[in-house]
Amino acid sequence: MSLEKELEETDFDLFTLLQSKRESVLPYSRVHFKRGETIITEGEQNQYFYIILDGAVSMNKGTCREDIILSFLGKGEQLGFFHLVDGSLSPVSYEAVSEVSVYRFESSYVREKLAQEKPDFFLQLANQAAFPAFEREAKVHLPSDEKILAGLIIIGKKFGRLEEDDSCLIPYFFTQKILGNYLNLARAYVATNLRKLEEEGILALSPKPWRIYQFKKHEERLKREYNLF
Repeated sequence: MSLEKELEETDFDLFTLLQSKRESVLPYSRVHFKRGETIITEGEQNQYFYIILDGAVSMNKGTCREDIILSFLGKGEQLGFFHLVDGSLSPVSYEAVSEVSVYRFESSYVREKLAQEKPDFFLQLANQAAFPAFEREAKVHLPSDEKILAGLIIIGKKFGRLEEDDSCLIPYFFTQKILGNYLNLARAYVATNLRKLEEEGILALSPKPWRIYQFKKHEERLKREYNLF
């Protein structure tokens, strides 16, 4: 399938907005990143703006020990809003959690296109970029096992596969380390509480992928008790 055909079949408004039918050369290219590869580096200027076509990406913030994960981004979401201002440095980094395909635009092109045709879209992008960090903070004070379950449900809603029996399969590339970095928990705590959830019949850890039983039931309970999601 051609890149033009893929673009026409997507539902992403930003694709339509940024696509130029008046130019002989397309203003974007398709780029692939391997699992674990850095897409944008914190503290550096970056000349590109990305829209995710497929895969999972983490938004990271460096600390004195190791990076923490602020959020996960998937199909249709954007990377690079924070440095659309000319000469600005990225306050966060983005890393491919899985194999990732993106559409890549020059930041200068995106900046000019939005300013000309839809200046209010900057505010929408700002809200989209900021919200995931607030979502993460909402889980800070939960008990460890509930925090892990909430994190897995967020991941499951965006990247998981819901089965007919209302269980949800979590993609294999979400590891204990990634979960710990997202929830600010040491890996030992993650392992202990995953086993606790398994003993309670909420999860199955093997064989992989991890499976959450009665997915919607647990989502509704956490939403009711902790006002999550």
